Amino acid sequence: MGEEAAIGGSGKSGKALRDALRSVKRSDEEQAKRLVDGSAMRDLLSAIERASDHLLAFPIQESATPGELRAQAMRYLLGLVQTGIAQTSQLSDPNYPKIIRSPDSETKWGAENVDNQYLWCRVSPESSYLVRGNRENVFEALLETKDGYMQLGDDQVFDTLLLTDCQCEANGDFEILLAAEKPSDWSGNFMAMPPETQYWCVRQYFADWEVERPARFEIERIDGLGIPALPLEAHRMADYLDEAALWIEQTTVFWQEWVTQLRDDHEKGRLMEAAPFVGGADDIVYGNDWWSLDLDEAMIVEFEAPDARYWQIQLCDVWFRTMDWATHQTGLNHTQAWVHSDGRARFVFSAEDPGVQNWIDTMGTREGMIQYRYIWSKNRPAPSVTICKFADLKSHLPADTPSFDEEARRAQLAIRHRHVARREPVT
Repeated sequence: MGEEAAIGGSGKSGKALRDALRSVKRSDEEQAKRLVDGSAMRDLLSAIERASDHLLAFPIQESATPGELRAQAMRYLLGLVQTGIAQTSQLSDPNYPKIIRSPDSETKWGAENVDNQYLWCRVSPESSYLVRGNRENVFEALLETKDGYMQLGDDQVFDTLLLTDCQCEANGDFEILLAAEKPSDWSGNFMAMPPETQYWCVRQYFADWEVERPARFEIERIDGLGIPALPLEAHRMADYLDEAALWIEQTTVFWQEWVTQLRDDHEKGRLMEAAPFVGGADDIVYGNDWWSLDLDEAMIVEFEAPDARYWQIQLCDVWFRTMDWATHQTGLNHTQAWVHSDGRARFVFSAEDPGVQNWIDTMGTREGMIQYRYIWSKNRPAPSVTICKFADLKSHLPADTPSFDEEARRAQLAIRHRHVARREPVT
């Protein structure tokens, strides 16, 4: 998806494992037999079991609520299973394209951005597609044609288009043509699909969660309208189950490898400077590191507000997922954050509410991933970190830091609760 690559590395180990698992070549007849005798389904269930064992065996510092992180691990796995099933059904056939959300507030993976809605659609460069929609009032959306998922070794982005650069009607309506090559008689919005293209993706950015609504998209295969789908053959269903098994298990293992890397390199009180990463979209730089705090500690992260259209900071858990952004304040962006009169933004990370606007809630956890993004930015201000006892926090903040009472906090969180209903409508 682009931003799921936000800690670095080339994805080579993921590609090697993917290629090894996909190197088992079976004939259509063999696949049909595996489907009918149940072995294809049993292999999928075995992959889910191995993924579960991997997560339960991962070493963690327990949270303030014993067992909570393991519970989150199983919620994570259920989300991966749900997404793996979507790979075999809604995202399996480019002849009949469907747009799905992945990840979202429940089915999380890959250190997704709390300010993003992610949409995926399976496409093929052998066909042409017409996307219709309306931009509504979303802050921005980045559209991409790409080959697939970084954790499976696929991190190429072929073409990009910003929604703000799209030709739109006065009412916000737009059309976008997806094709291998742009037709000579087409003068509208266009995105190219070279031979390796498998997906069309949308990453919508929300800045003001109180008022912004997601853009609307629908897609049709131009040369396939009115043609009924062929019956699903047994060998194809076996292929789909194998792809689901690969997606679930490899996603689990791949991101935990990155977590281990971040944790092993962690120096308490440090936050790495922002940089671009393989698989990330153009014009995005990420600062990524680990964090660890005792429950009676607080961490202050501060940096000069960058000269950027968009910036944000957030927490992820030990499973490489964003922490609960829908009902807790686990991340803030440039619209939501308070910037001091000296031009610096300061954020307090703690388990207890410190009574300041820029609180990032650790939700009683002791460690995880911390991540910030500067997008469409002209500079990359480096952050500084101060760790102190929570009881001494006020002495480490500027005197002009405004207080934020319980009523203000509830109003702040209520905006999130309403926003998630708009961002993830029933479909």
